[in-house]
Amino acid sequence: MLKILFDHMHGWARVSFFLAPLAIMGEALLDLQQPTLMASIVDVGLAKKDMTYVWHTAILMAVIAIAAFALGAICNAFSSYAALKMGQNLRTHLLAISLADRDPQALKPETLKPETLITRITNDVTQMQTLVSMLTRGLVRSPMLLFGGIVMSIIVSPRLSWIILIALPILAIYIYVIVRRSLPLYTAMQGQVDVMNRIMSENLTGAKTIKAYVLEDHQLTQFNTENRNLQTISQRAVLATVTLAPLIMLVLNLAVVAALAYGGNLAISRTITTGEIMAFVNYMIQITTAMTNTVNLITTFSRAITSSARVNAVLAEEAGTEASGTLPAPAGSTIQFEHVNFGFSQSRPILDDINLTVPSGQWLGIIGSTGSGKTTLIALLTRLYEHYQGNITVGGTDIQQITLPALHKKITVALQDSLLFSGTVAHNLSYGAPQATPTQLASGVAIARATEFVGTNYDAPVEEAGKNFSGGQRQRLNLARAIIPDPDILVMDDATSAVDQETNTEIQDALVKARRNRTTIIISQRVPNIMDCDQIIVMQNGQITARGTHTELVKSSPFYAQLVQTQLGGDYID
Repeated sequence: MLKILFDHMHGWARVSFFLAPLAIMGEALLDLQQPTLMASIVDVGLAKKDMTYVWHTAILMAVIAIAAFALGAICNAFSSYAALKMGQNLRTHLLAISLADRDPQALKPETLKPETLITRITNDVTQMQTLVSMLTRGLVRSPMLLFGGIVMSIIVSPRLSWIILIALPILAIYIYVIVRRSLPLYTAMQGQVDVMNRIMSENLTGAKTIKAYVLEDHQLTQFNTENRNLQTISQRAVLATVTLAPLIMLVLNLAVVAALAYGGNLAISRTITTGEIMAFVNYMIQITTAMTNTVNLITTFSRAITSSARVNAVLAEEAGTEASGTLPAPAGSTIQFEHVNFGFSQSRPILDDINLTVPSGQWLGIIGSTGSGKTTLIALLTRLYEHYQGNITVGGTDIQQITLPALHKKITVALQDSLLFSGTVAHNLSYGAPQATPTQLASGVAIARATEFVGTNYDAPVEEAGKNFSGGQRQRLNLARAIIPDPDILVMDDATSAVDQETNTEIQDALVKARRNRTTIIISQRVPNIMDCDQIIVMQNGQITARGTHTELVKSSPFYAQLVQTQLGGDYID
């Protein structure tokens, strides 16, 4: 747990983490002096009617109070800075691990799935920040006041110290039992929060589907069930600690009453002074406050331990997300797959013995049935997935040896799922080319036939997920975003599936002119999109079942011929 904190605090943040406890130690030591000085005012100043002594001591107490205030403020400043910087660095680190993960969704560990990762980056990191504040302030001040108060009360009045020595062991045992009970409950509560996040995410992203099938009541019932589970688990966690603070107050208040009663008898017999009783009671109050704060710290600490374990589980996945590769991208653009196999398990292969060569400058068309592995093929080429068997090269270089930035600069992909980010049109278009000029933006927009709805207003707003654009418009902006960097290899994965046929034809014609003799891969269910490619492969059940030109495949592949017959009619078969 502490390693996580230290690894994410650097420079002044780490210095502040160590300076804050020193400041709070000074504040606690100064606070411990006040009851003794108060006792001296009563026993010396008032008893001897020495007002000069009273005033001098009172001024000293005021100076000590001001100094304690200053040290407390300094501690808060250092503590807050250390906590905030640690939280900032830790959130960035967790998100970086998530973005670097190369596993398919089905193979992602539970810790890297979106519903749990969101909770860990937000709620759990906040708990870790609270832990930093607690370690640098509460976990130093409360124990110092607690043990310092015990020591000072014994020094001031040894005859009354037995009261503390009876009360504190009782409380220590009770606190230990409560912590053992509450810690698993807080762990379960955080797990249920993950479940709630998953359900809310599904309901919000799938709102249209839910409404289309009139499933509102069903989804609300599901949500309410899990919500009640969260409420039940949370209630059990709270109930596990609910008696702790009142019991501490009860035991220590009884101890104060005992001190006043027993001390009063001793004062009457002149065994101890009134000032000593006052000092002892004040130390008891300090001990009570420290114990109460300790209870709050224990509750917070229980949550923080749970959160740190959950955060550490994400950090433990980092070793599996480190991308290999040290070489720059090669000059050539020839793509080659040699005996490539890939699947979520050996019994369920997605790609089976793929052998494919795409010479530099050639256009490749990929067509096939749904679930045949077309998109997975591209995912392997771009190293979105890495755990495969076989060899994949670009320009004669194994893609595993090429750095990811270099590989992704050489290959850009326009996906069917055309996600746009909130911001502006220019912000989205320049994702692959941050330094793109207005001329380059205009060229990409023109090829993708997005000029009709974008015009030249590249500062037009884009709402979350591009919801202020239609599906076809989002796809065209997505395609323009892939074209603008002018990559050596362009991949279009059903990138115009939501575009009308007339516009689709215009886009294809513009692409042919813009990328003549440039390596281009088109995945499509539309035969017209791929029929002019230099090479076409047909994929079924994870295998390449046929390859050749359009004319060759019409004769050699029944599957392809059937697609042509269905989409274009018999004239294209004969």
